[in-house]
Amino acid sequence: MSETPDRFLLLRETIFREIKEAENVEKAVFGLRDGYRLGHVTYHMAQTVTADMHIDSPFVRTTYPPDWIAVYLTRSYVTVDPVVKEGLKRSLPFDWSEIEPTEEAMKLMAEFQIHGMGEHGFSIPITDKVGRRALLSVNSRQGESNWAEFVKSFRQDWMELAHVLHKKAIIELFGDEDPVPVLSPRELEILHWSAQGKDYKEIAMIVGISEHTVRTYMRSARYKLNCSNMSQAVARAITLRLI
Repeated sequence: MSETPDRFLLLRETIFREIKEAENVEKAVFGLRDGYRLGHVTYHMAQTVTADMHIDSPFVRTTYPPDWIAVYLTRSYVTVDPVVKEGLKRSLPFDWSEIEPTEEAMKLMAEFQIHGMGEHGFSIPITDKVGRRALLSVNSRQGESNWAEFVKSFRQDWMELAHVLHKKAIIELFGDEDPVPVLSPRELEILHWSAQGKDYKEIAMIVGISEHTVRTYMRSARYKLNCSNMSQAVARAITLRLI
């Protein structure tokens, strides 16, 4: 992207608008790839309900070609993929060169390049307000020789667009009404102990707050989970994997 400042600003605004207006995540990742002239782009949400560090019901949209996707899936490369494993643990963006791959991961990356993909990459972890973890990864075109400068120029754009894609994924999965409510740490703690069979008096002693305050947190948690009693609230919290 060797544009004059004014022309680049206009181009950037066009890219952002097209990605934000894309009708779904799949079209958005292709827009991101083409707009920034990247090799490929992948958005991966590991938890479509909430986070516990397991790869569960993954939602993935990518620009990788079908032949590579077939190899990746049939050989279960997701279990050794260092980008996915690191990305779902980290909180800050990272370049793929920072990863120390295992022997199995090195084989994956070698085959990755054999299939025509660029060797360089950059990933942006995303953790939303209810703990869902996702990862936006971009990688170079084959033969890219100035990757570090390229990332430096556009990483802020990609970080912003990562959240645009994540919001788009949530809407695509759940519609405008996200089913996972935002509970406070104390409400989650109360639900946790309720799930262990503790009553409000026992919870008050464990947590170190008054019984009245425990009841208040129980009530607010029930309201947020749209449940009429604590048994239902605990069951729903477990279903949503909040606790």
